[in-house]
Amino acid sequence: MTVINPMETIAFPKHKRIVDPNAIHRARRDRCELCGSNQGLQVHHIKSRGAGGDDAPDNLICLCYVCHRKTHDGLITRERVREIVGRRYGAED
Repeated sequence: MTVINPMETIAFPKHKRIVDPNAIHRARRDRCELCGSNQGLQVHHIKSRGAGGDDAPDNLICLCYVCHRKTHDGLITRERVREIVGRRYGAED
């Protein structure tokens, strides 16, 4: 009988994440891209950096602190945020 050690892991190559020190600066807008507020603006990674999200323009959105909190709380879906970003680039809904 072969016993598999659950502590052994299989190494899978990791996707090389795009790290762009200027991306956050370029993603900033003068208004929240969801609600239009100009208060407490923050840049949000749609796919978090911890999950391997890139500093690519299509993964960044400028949100007010209220909408930013709502995205982290799941009250604004990732699909909705991606829809807004898609419109920025002329993608159809």
